[in-house]
Amino acid sequence: MRRLTISTDDLPAHLDDRTRFKLWRDTYCEWVGATELQHLDDSPFTGQWDFAGVRGLLLARFQGSRHSITRTAEQVSAFPQERYFLCFNLASTAFSFSKSGRKETVHMDRALLFSGMEAFSCHGVRSWMSVGIPKPMLQRLVPDVDNLTTSALDGTSPALDHLKRYVGLLMEPGALADDPVLSEHVEATVCDLVALALGTAENNAALARLRGLRAARCADILREIATCFSDPAFSIKTVAARTGVSASYVQQLLRETGVSLSERVLELRMQKARRMLADRRNDHLKVSEIAFACGFNETSYFNRCFRRRFGDTPLNYRSEQG
Repeated sequence: MRRLTISTDDLPAHLDDRTRFKLWRDTYCEWVGATELQHLDDSPFTGQWDFAGVRGLLLARFQGSRHSITRTAEQVSAFPQERYFLCFNLASTAFSFSKSGRKETVHMDRALLFSGMEAFSCHGVRSWMSVGIPKPMLQRLVPDVDNLTTSALDGTSPALDHLKRYVGLLMEPGALADDPVLSEHVEATVCDLVALALGTAENNAALARLRGLRAARCADILREIATCFSDPAFSIKTVAARTGVSASYVQQLLRETGVSLSERVLELRMQKARRMLADRRNDHLKVSEIAFACGFNETSYFNRCFRRRFGDTPLNYRSEQG
């Protein structure tokens, strides 16, 4: 277990505000890696970052002056962070989060999930708390986790609210003892709460019913579906081959989840198509090209599925988003 607190209160009082911010920023970057920070207010900068490393987890909390945090593609390449970060806005004011041309406004009591392997910009941060979890660990617990990134989550949901309060308790001085058994328990508890908060009701119910090897196999199958669903040739034989089990065993485990392979694949393709249609970077693509990119072989079938799922045609949806 590692702890670090970076506070402007600990800096010499005779320093001017620009020097104080630079010293604070440099200390912060030594801990988290290559990052750009900018003070956004005219008033003197004040701030406190609290960090705690618990086995594979990285917990962080900030409160102070409004500022921006940016990680460029070059910085990510030079100092990759193979973690997902689940962040809570603790301030009464909103901040904006931008990644790959998409922008999300995160209001009070909202949360956001993003990958440390992608460039991003966060503007207007005043008070927030984050949980960093190694990517392989979270991908095993939440197979479709990449579909949840960069979308604001309801921080008042029971699981997220409990997670926020639990992590807040861990960040208090003296809350974490340097004990291997306790650290292992804390890591497992935080990961379970994150998985519960992010997982679909179907996946949570399925994994709760299954135990041991069956649960691990089911998680592997769901992860493969979430990874390969946009391949038009994707089938249950593909899943079986990639997970090293028989097709009948895949069908058996999926039946226990209550959602069939075809239902899962169709929903994942629909969600990907909706995101692509709403993304202005795809304006040069025809609807048929987006349909093919999502795994559909026929545009007419895609149009019918989209209208049945979202109540509008793909063309009208794109127009409304634009």
